[in-house]
Amino acid sequence: MIYIYCCINSGAIWGIEPYVVKVEADISQGMPCFNMVGLLASEVREARERVRSAIKNSGESLPMYRVTVNLSPADRRKEGTGYDLPIALSLLCAMGRLDVSRFDNTLIMGELGLDGNINRVNGILPIINMAKRLGFSKCIIPKENTNEARYADNIKVYTFSTLREVIEYFNNIHNEESEIIDNTNREEVSEQSENDFSDIYGQESVKRAIMIAVSGWHNMLMIGAPGVGKSMLAYRIPYIMTEMSEEEKREVLNIQSICGLIGNNDYILKRPYSAPHHTITKAALIGGGKEPRPGEITIAHRGVMFLDELPEFSPIVLDSLRQPLEEKVVKIHRMNGNYEFPANCLIIAAMNPCKCGYYPDRNRCKCSETEVMNYLNRISGPIIDRIDMSVEVPRVDAEDIGSLDNNMSSKEMKEVIEKAVDIQRKRQNGKYNSQLSTDEIRRYCKLGREETVFMKEAYKKFGLSMRGYYKIVKIARTIADIEGESIININHLAESLGYRISDNKYYNNI
Repeated sequence: MIYIYCCINSGAIWGIEPYVVKVEADISQGMPCFNMVGLLASEVREARERVRSAIKNSGESLPMYRVTVNLSPADRRKEGTGYDLPIALSLLCAMGRLDVSRFDNTLIMGELGLDGNINRVNGILPIINMAKRLGFSKCIIPKENTNEARYADNIKVYTFSTLREVIEYFNNIHNEESEIIDNTNREEVSEQSENDFSDIYGQESVKRAIMIAVSGWHNMLMIGAPGVGKSMLAYRIPYIMTEMSEEEKREVLNIQSICGLIGNNDYILKRPYSAPHHTITKAALIGGGKEPRPGEITIAHRGVMFLDELPEFSPIVLDSLRQPLEEKVVKIHRMNGNYEFPANCLIIAAMNPCKCGYYPDRNRCKCSETEVMNYLNRISGPIIDRIDMSVEVPRVDAEDIGSLDNNMSSKEMKEVIEKAVDIQRKRQNGKYNSQLSTDEIRRYCKLGREETVFMKEAYKKFGLSMRGYYKIVKIARTIADIEGESIININHLAESLGYRISDNKYYNNI
């Protein structure tokens, strides 16, 4: 029996937000053809060839009728290959090969191979969670997405490897329920890093700066010659950060699902770490494209983005970070709509003081003063002003090589950071010190008379901006929290000021 019309629900991602797509199939008398409409990208239009072959190789066949498939809403551009399976099932229901009532309140996603195999698709996790919120009773997804779906909300999820399995299952030919995922059986493991901060000789001043940066979520720049350990230090930072809350885990998993970064292993409870190469484009870093997608700064959301060789990045690319560094979101505007991607990550940057890397050591540096200045000026003033802290990474002293006596381990550093973060959360309703507004700074970062005079003198002497002034106060608040003190004193402000103006050393020596 040929039905006139059939509709099955699927899902898609708009930026990072999921929404429901209705897959409508119509089979009617007329010239035999297979038309697809609904503002489709090329890979979606190609679905008709994949679906036609998959249906044939699954033991079924399309009738010689006029076939029309519409993906609604028709005013949103559809991309990706996740519509193949719902298109095939809607056609089989319209042909009478499947009972369409079996797919009531069901959301379906999956890519089809020509042989009828169902391949994995990106964005499954947020789509399943959306289905739960909207009242769907079950989802059908590729078996390759099984691990990802275990972290979804508690909803019945069926996984299949082939289109033939779906047909047999819903026709009660193969009535086993082993394909149903148990969402309550989630296994989360903590990754044990073989790379510990205790393995790094010396650099105790840099490690302290890192603890301050992580405790208060302050962006940091490390400056030093090649080979002194800047990348090694940055790589270890995610392992000393506090554990993610349930909300943060959900945000990170959704982003990784959309970007196709969740593998087949159990989810590792480590904050994200992204280290884009300095040749990266603006769209790849902050997001964008014709149909905007998340960039590296969104992939690093709730974690660390490490920008190594900072002056080697294109100035246009670096300047695109101005707004995300302040607002912690990326806003992209297109004629077809506005997109907003989360970008609340800790920025850790590293750079050499000159092209050869050895300035101001004139015994090794062969760069002219003009070359040094041109190299440093590749980073614009507004970007430098938005980096909370800068710290010099010196060469390791010969006496420190091989000595681990006074080295803090990652575990010890993490314990200090957790205590400081706990103080901030209780005092500031979950906010880090770096996220305090002007009013909140006045409330939580009060300065005494001597401290106020000290900061006014520093403001005049070093030509600080108001943004720089407040950043120094917020860093001082973090230092006080690490030391367990409720009041900011001059020692805290002096240390904070040193982190703020240390990069000037290289400019002043020219």
